[in-house]
Amino acid sequence: MRNKTGVLILAAGSSSRMGRPKQLLPYRGKPLLQHTLDLVSELLVCGSVLVLGASNEAISTVIDPGTTRIVVNPDWASGMASSLVYGLQKSLEYCPEMDQLLILLSDQPYINRSLLVKLFDTHHSERPLITASQYGQTNGVPALFSKLLFEELLGLEGDRGANRLIKKYSGQCVPVPFELGAVDIDTPEEYAGLLEQPDIYPYFEGHKH
Repeated sequence: MRNKTGVLILAAGSSSRMGRPKQLLPYRGKPLLQHTLDLVSELLVCGSVLVLGASNEAISTVIDPGTTRIVVNPDWASGMASSLVYGLQKSLEYCPEMDQLLILLSDQPYINRSLLVKLFDTHHSERPLITASQYGQTNGVPALFSKLLFEELLGLEGDRGANRLIKKYSGQCVPVPFELGAVDIDTPEEYAGLLEQPDIYPYFEGHKH
């Protein structure tokens, strides 16, 4: 299954609330985005794409993409949907046989290998339209989307990203528990809070086991 899976990392935003590129925030010895790239490099998939936009030159000169292709969305400022569409288009160019797409963000620090394996295994065994992470009362990304939804993903516009389809097809979405998925980093206060949480870092380290 995974050799027909594409991975899309969305990291094109301007980090306006942070005041500097959050993709490059130091976290456990490397940029925040690098943790996601390193995790993806361990996956046996047909291809992975990182979509950059704002600060793309600063980011691309610091990170090591590994096996991931970097693309720059020229229309990133129009909203997240634009970067998702652009990234999916590029993913289909690189992997035309792709049957499912895993969508990741760059600011969820506790994404780990065990979560992604569970998403893959659940999607393979139950064959839903969507297999999504569940935190609180919300289903969201990281999430796997069947190719049956690619056309609708390509039709998204504005700031409404993949969560629009997760809500639309809630009855055909299988959730995988990931409570720490609710932690994302948008503001200096959230970043400071992250750095004050060493006790839950082993959860993030789970992808190494």
